[in-house]
Amino acid sequence: MKNLNVKKMVIPGVYLAAVLAVIACILLTISSINKYFTEQKDFNYAVNGLIDNNIIPVQGDENKDNQTSTNSTDKETIIRPYKAEGVSVGRYFYDFEGEATNQENAIVYYENTYMQNSGVDYKSETVFDVISVLNGKVLSVESDEILGNIVKIEHDKEIVSVYQGIDKVTLKVGDNVTQGQVIGTSGTSSINSNYTTSLHFEVYYKGTLMDPENLYTRNLKDL
Repeated sequence: MKNLNVKKMVIPGVYLAAVLAVIACILLTISSINKYFTEQKDFNYAVNGLIDNNIIPVQGDENKDNQTSTNSTDKETIIRPYKAEGVSVGRYFYDFEGEATNQENAIVYYENTYMQNSGVDYKSETVFDVISVLNGKVLSVESDEILGNIVKIEHDKEIVSVYQGIDKVTLKVGDNVTQGQVIGTSGTSSINSNYTTSLHFEVYYKGTLMDPENLYTRNLKDL
């Protein structure tokens, strides 16, 4: 009889424990649901998922602008030193390693003397604007009886550009110039008297003369 009474007492205890466990689970579930609905007030929903209100999303346009700015710097090139239609090459740069025909077209004849052309002569039938090929600072502004007015501009990467035989120069030594800025107009000189109006243009890279016609399409990073 004693064992029977013990069994009668154990069985209700087991049921009671099971009921309490179920109640505890229900309470935990309700608590979790309440917590979820409370926390979701601090979030916004987007098509691709949940986004924290405190996070500032990166704008696509800003990334595009930054990329464009970087690329433009990486692809900076020397532009032509004039801004006009109808300008052509009157005399090319003398390349010591070039073909004989090209060398003949790069010879300067002045006062019974033949000289190799140290730059490119651009000519036109009408006066045209002469512009800076890069950002830079004016190194010198001079006037020569034979060569005419000469402006030298220093640029980054040890590049110096020279504009010779130009008129209406308004720059002075030390002036900062931007790429494309007008620095004068085409003019005349004793050495290029056979042209109606012209510009003699030279480019030095680390003190060495370069053929300007080979630089207009080159990335400055490649120099």
